Amino acid sequence: MEIEIRNVTECNLDDIPGICKECLYWSFPEEFEKTKGAHPKHRAKKKQWIIQTLEEFGNCSKILYHNHVPVGYVECGPSRRFPQIKEHKSQRIGKMEDGVVFLSCLLIADKNLRGTGLGEKLLNSVITDLRKRGFKTVETYARRGSSNNPSGPAEFYLKRGFKIKDESNPEFPIVKLDL
Repeated sequence: MEIEIRNVTECNLDDIPGICKECLYWSFPEEFEKTKGAHPKHRAKKKQWIIQTLEEFGNCSKILYHNHVPVGYVECGPSRRFPQIKEHKSQRIGKMEDGVVFLSCLLIADKNLRGTGLGEKLLNSVITDLRKRGFKTVETYARRGSSNNPSGPAEFYLKRGFKIKDESNPEFPIVKLDL
């Protein structure tokens, strides 16, 4: 099993796996809502968002390749780049000024490869990168009792050292890891 994790650049944007390449849930909630989910028409807007975030923030996403096939994706950045945060019941995600990065998505698109350690490899790659860049904390909304959400199940993060920061929305607590 060959695994490679690459930063997303303008050259490999089309490699983003599955619905991630057209999902605007966090970055353009009004567009996401109009189509009731990810939609092929969103690809150009998603690419534009990634390019702008790369310019403003630096590396904001990674692709995990399994045997040269893109199967995993992770996305993060400053909270101001994710307007959907304002719509959640608990809005206590930290700000970039505080050294906090928001992890909006961590997905292994191939369901047959979930639970094989690939998600952990992808998460560790992001954590290593953020530490090197001097960030203090990474936070995300995780979901209790289900893996059906963009960033994954709460149990996944808690097993990897994240702590619960806010439980005002019990189904989607905010979890954080101090770097």
